[in-house]
Amino acid sequence: MDTGQTTRDGDRRGKLSFTVIALFDDEIDAEQALSALRKANSAADRVSLVVRDRATDDGGADEHAGAVARATVAKALDAVSSWLQGLSSLIVPDRGTFLVAGPIGAALASVGADDGQSVTAVATAGGLDANGLLRTLAEFGFGPDEATYVEHRLVAGTTLVAVTTGDEQTLGTARRFFADHNAVYIGLAETDAAVFAEAESLLTSPPERLSGGAVIVADAVAPIRRLSKDGGPPPAAALLRREVVDASGESVGEVDDVLMEAIDVDGPSGPEPEQHFIRYLVVGHGGLLGVRRHRVAIPVAAADLKVDPIRLTLPKASVEHAPAFDEDEPFSRREDQAVFVHFGLPPHWQEASSR
Repeated sequence: MDTGQTTRDGDRRGKLSFTVIALFDDEIDAEQALSALRKANSAADRVSLVVRDRATDDGGADEHAGAVARATVAKALDAVSSWLQGLSSLIVPDRGTFLVAGPIGAALASVGADDGQSVTAVATAGGLDANGLLRTLAEFGFGPDEATYVEHRLVAGTTLVAVTTGDEQTLGTARRFFADHNAVYIGLAETDAAVFAEAESLLTSPPERLSGGAVIVADAVAPIRRLSKDGGPPPAAALLRREVVDASGESVGEVDDVLMEAIDVDGPSGPEPEQHFIRYLVVGHGGLLGVRRHRVAIPVAAADLKVDPIRLTLPKASVEHAPAFDEDEPFSRREDQAVFVHFGLPPHWQEASSR
């Protein structure tokens, strides 16, 4: 990150980066500021979000929905949830449950998750180790007084939106958007490039890589791409509209979408182009012109893609009673896990971690 070469921000500022944060008392104002950043084509992996989810703290969470999906609706963030990177629901000891995204969210999720070599060591060295929120804010360059003020506001329910960048124009645009959308506080700090690079690396990690620390990852958006929205390789596109039958040959629907995971691979000569692994077939049936159509995500491990029609190893009843796939909500690890539990299959991320 920022080694003097041109970055996605178009800057050549070496190791100099900044984080501008804004606090919003009104969640609608926060959502509108995020929407403005999105419309301005701001890099989503530079935009952070932190907001307390009091409904979960009070035991109001819907156990039948993923924590991330439920929180985005409760916090009026459904319009930007598919754009934010690394959207997660975190339990921060002594502070509550938070919906987070972006570099700051990824750094917060990693607090205490390893042997002390992570970015949290920066904050620990500075003495701000009372809790994860303070430590993370310190990592991004905010001094003790400012970090304490922001942390107290977050615990009280204020929404934080931030942009980390080395580009002055991007920085100025973010500050203008924050001011235009009624931010009650705007702060700026110089962020060490090593901290930002580590946070970016964490942002692209599967959710389970962040588990096991002082901060608990209660739920996180799965690193899944949808062929219908993000495109994909020809072999995946060729699966669309194909008929799907159950283990006995009875029709269960057709392929409406394909869910994939893109994984960076290191070859003998260095990094190679990312590879796409098909994880799910979204099978739909019924409805008229897509209205009232029932869709379910079926793990590709339960499908034989080499035959036509595609044959499942599952009975039709199992497919009909599977958790419904909602294309308008983030597909989080909680929904991910529910699918595999329903079909009695091992999660695909266990397979990936063993490679």
